[in-house]
Amino acid sequence: MTNDMTDVAGLLGLWASGTGPLYDQLALGIIRLIESGDIVVGTRLPPERDFAKALAVSRTTIISAYAKLQELGWLERRQGAGTWVTRPVEDSRKALNSPVGATSYAITRVLNAAVQPAPGVIDLATAAYKDAHHVHDVLASLLPEDLAVYGELGGYHPLGIPELRSAVATFLSQRGVPTTLNQVVITTGVQQAAQIILSVYAPTGHPVAVESPTWNCILDILRMLGGVVIPLPVDDRGAVLGEISRLAQTSNLRAIWMTSGYHNPTGVEVARERVHEAARLAEETRTPIIENATLRELGLRPGNAPLTVAHYAPTGPVITVGSLSKLLSPVLRLAWLRAPESIVRQIARQKTVWDSGSSLLPQIVAARLLESWADIAASRRETTARNLAAAESALQELLPDWSYRAPDGGQSLWVTMPRGDSRPFAHLAMREGVEVLPGSIFSWEDSPCPNLRVSLTRSPAETVEGLGRLARAWRKA
Repeated sequence: MTNDMTDVAGLLGLWASGTGPLYDQLALGIIRLIESGDIVVGTRLPPERDFAKALAVSRTTIISAYAKLQELGWLERRQGAGTWVTRPVEDSRKALNSPVGATSYAITRVLNAAVQPAPGVIDLATAAYKDAHHVHDVLASLLPEDLAVYGELGGYHPLGIPELRSAVATFLSQRGVPTTLNQVVITTGVQQAAQIILSVYAPTGHPVAVESPTWNCILDILRMLGGVVIPLPVDDRGAVLGEISRLAQTSNLRAIWMTSGYHNPTGVEVARERVHEAARLAEETRTPIIENATLRELGLRPGNAPLTVAHYAPTGPVITVGSLSKLLSPVLRLAWLRAPESIVRQIARQKTVWDSGSSLLPQIVAARLLESWADIAASRRETTARNLAAAESALQELLPDWSYRAPDGGQSLWVTMPRGDSRPFAHLAMREGVEVLPGSIFSWEDSPCPNLRVSLTRSPAETVEGLGRLARAWRKA
């Protein structure tokens, strides 16, 4: 929740995705935030000119929205003192209990899309493949007896079904990280894995080093947990650990979150020496390294997949997190984590409190699909490469003054606008029918940023059309 006018634009997320005049959509978005308790009574709303700039709309739109809210009794305008929320929230306890992490741009975007879908909008924000034909093939082959065997204990398998854990262990062992079944936990997505791990290793008020920029969901989790974040700079070789090595030896640093493989959002391949340095740091200081290896199999250049921290420190305090959804299909909503057995026991106790077992059917399907992981990964890489070629051609033609670095791997393109802040531009782009993510949400500081993350998981035709709409928005910026 907020009573700070500087937070309101961020809380709104992508508000202009409905129908009707913009001022009506804006007024409705503000009302929803007040009703949910994210904006509390006594909040001073931003001045009209500043708010218009933040949302990339005209000042007239803001004036009209404020006038409508005042007419409906939601606002009070005080001469010379600004515009204030006056209508009380129906349940004040809801406002008091609203978690900090639940008000971020990214979370607001996902919730708004679920509550009020925007037909016709091209989604270049979500970096996940949509297809599920591999899943369909497995489902068609399953027999009733294949499913009934998992009914013991009410279907509760808090660590994951043994067949899938064994398949993940085999997969990792084949990729150079010797792993046993008891070193693997299956979770409902990478977000759940990260939340469980950080609730164990980064309780409220304890410092965690996090690369910046990084996967945005980890920042929401740390905000919700009340984490203290030490940003790690990222260059074209991955996270820069230099200063953190000293802090790990001299302070109460609880954990380090970093990427191995291919970095989200920049797409750079994390250099082998950076990964090796992290392994040495973990073993020498006993500081847990939590490595996000989600995109490791999705390289876009010839050669073997990058090595992980666990490769260099297989028995050290290293927790590796990977996604089955990214590789196999998003309909599975599954992830895995790999760690020494002593760490797995701590994580398993925490997971069992929150979740006595991820859904069984996706696990059964994933266990069978992992037998074909190499072919599926190759198909993913080919698809992304085609979409990248289409995106590069469209950018050069439609947005020649924008810049980007071709990604080494992953599922997205990190582009740089020649001027301005990408957050208000993302609002403007949505009104042109294309959704992208502003770069600021990938950093703890959440400060103005000229970068945008553009997904490469749509078809070439959708990608080109989406970038065409982005170009239209840029001409109006």
